[in-house]
Amino acid sequence: MPWSDIPAPYRRAASLGGYALAAVLAGSEIVILALALNPNVNADYRAFYIDQTTTCLNRDATGSYTLGQTVSFRSDGAKRAASIKVCGWSGSAGDGTHSLGETSRLRVKIPPLRDSLMATLQLAAVIRPPQITQRVVISVNGVRVHAETLSGKEPQTVSFVVPPAALGKADTLEIAFDYLDGIPPTPAASNIYKRSIKLVSLRLDAI
Repeated sequence: MPWSDIPAPYRRAASLGGYALAAVLAGSEIVILALALNPNVNADYRAFYIDQTTTCLNRDATGSYTLGQTVSFRSDGAKRAASIKVCGWSGSAGDGTHSLGETSRLRVKIPPLRDSLMATLQLAAVIRPPQITQRVVISVNGVRVHAETLSGKEPQTVSFVVPPAALGKADTLEIAFDYLDGIPPTPAASNIYKRSIKLVSLRLDAI
């Protein structure tokens, strides 16, 4: 039936229906575009994937640890080390655990403390001449507690005090390692693949 033969009321209804459908489709496209530009995701996801302001994507880690124990990050301690590695680490290997990216994090559960903690780590620099040193800044619960310049390929013992200001009343330590001299595997590689240190062991003692 030709369009002109359709009664006027039906033609108007059909036209209005077409306009309504077009409006719905346009609105849907606007919503989809808005979600694409401003996705409703958590802060960790946004920082890593969208804003790319960190190379360390947060994950759940149990933080299982007993004060006074030495945790090996070599192959022989892989299972225990895995429970406190949050992000920015490779798997445990014979010479330790390599850092990945510009930041690495550990998460450790601790009992209530009266005073400070002594942290003792074994760290080795990843070097590629002419770069022969690696600068590392260590923070605990957002408080900067130590800075170290590592040199040479052999592990070095690094000790520092974690003060009450960093401990507060928290039952968990968030230990962050920030690297200032990371080495990318290739010039075109993403920052998430930079190498800076090898973590060999960690020990925390109440003082």
